[in-house]
Formats: sequence, C-alpha cells, structure tokens
Amino acid sequence: MAEPEGTDRVETDLEVVAGVTDRGHVHERNEDAMALGRLQDGTVAAVVCDGVSTSLAPQQASRLAADTALDVLLTSTAPAPERVDAAVRAAASAVAVLGRAGDPHAPSCTLVCALARPGEIAVGWIGDSRAYWLAPPDAAEPARLVTTDHSWAAQMVVAGVLDEAAAMRDPRAHAITRWLGAGGTGEAEIAMLHPAGPGALLLCSDGLWNYLPGATDVAAVALPELADGGPIAAAEALTALALDAGGRDNVTVVVIPAHPGE
Repeated sequence: MAEPEGTDRVETDLEVVAGVTDRGHVHERNEDAMALGRLQDGTVAAVVCDGVSTSLAPQQASRLAADTALDVLLTSTAPAPERVDAAVRAAASAVAVLGRAGDPHAPSCTLVCALARPGEIAVGWIGDSRAYWLAPPDAAEPARLVTTDHSWAAQMVVAGVLDEAAAMRDPRAHAITRWLGAGGTGEAEIAMLHPAGPGALLLCSDGLWNYLPGATDVAAVALPELADGGPIAAAEALTALALDAGGRDNVTVVVIPAHPGE
C-alpha cells in the first residue's frame, strides 16, 4: 500500500506496520514518500524515500522508488538479503530513467527499506534515511542505529578527520554521497537483524532524526506509544515531536513491531 502522490500528510496503518509522512512547516510540498505492505505468511515490507531537494521534481523520484522497491519486496521469492538488494536496484533503475546521466538536477532521492519476517529483519539503504532498532534499555539487544549515513559528515567521522559533533556543525554535513537517480548508485548497504526479544524497527527520513538522532531517545518516545496504541501511535508521536521542534523538513516515520517467534 502506498500513499497518493502530492499529499501533505498521509497516515497508513496496516496494524503490523504503520507510517506517517508529513510536509512539515516550511517546505512547499512533501518530497518524502513511503510504501507499506504485508503478506499472509507474516512478511512485512516498508520503504521510506526522501527526495533530494537540489534536484528537480524530487517527489517523483521518491514516489517511484518507494513503489518500485515495495513491489519487489512483496513479490520476490529470493532470500531476504538478496530480495532487499534486488528491491533497491530496481528502484535505482526506475529513478535513473527520470533524468539524463550527468544532469545535476535530475530527480533523485535516498531510500531505506526493510523486509521483516519471523525471526529476521533485512534492511537496505542508500543515502541518509535511517533505520533504528528500538528496544528498552535493559533488553538483550538494546536500541541502536542500524544504518550508516552515506553523507559528508559520516565520511569525515569514519576517516577520523572530525568528531561527530564537529562534522554535523559543518554546512556540508548533510551532503549525501550516495543517492538514487542519474549519476547515483543502485548498490545498497544491507544489514541483517535477528531480534532476541521484542522491540520495533523504525524507518525514517532526516526530518525526524535531525531533531532526535539518538536511538535510546527515539525508543523512549516510541515504545510507550507502541505499547498503548500500536505502531500508528508510535509513528504519530515521533512525527509530532519533529513538527513541534520546528518541522523544518518533510518528515516520514514508519514503525514495524517485532515479536520473535511470531
């Protein structure tokens, strides 16, 4: 299931996965997109894309990438890592057609996606949209950031040139080094999770994590809402936090509860 194009705010609740995407308070349009789906065998799939604002019509890239990746996630019969890789590559190929190679203004976006099945979660990403594992502080597998940003700031930190705080203060901090679109790449990073206890996977655009980057802080907001109202309540609470903090960017939040053994 995917939200209609051109909407300022969409809330989608499939019970086993839910998400919210919101234009925010500053941008003229919502250039994020999400696509959510489920299968009868318990498989849950979700995609979050964030349009690159320096490109033309980035919302087209986000919408096309999200829908294309979800279709592969729900129809492929390959093992989870290969399935996620194929979904990202398909999305990259689809978005590349929207512009000419070498055109710096061709529609482009970032992408993070997840395929969750009983006992395992596969996450794939390109760019700086993120995935978090959310769990209580005393859990066997505590809350953590699953993805690593493909950005200038992340590269400086990995190279040991700057610490994280200094890198994030630099005007180049959010310049992405990987994206979907002309001149971009279809090569995703992939991470596998095998949760030992209950928790949730969060997918989000930087409209959320710019305000709340720490995994334990995200978990502290999301998990009580998840327990009381399900994934849609958690997604709504995190979106409201970003909007209340300023909402300077589009914000998209998707929550997938994980119950090992189910």
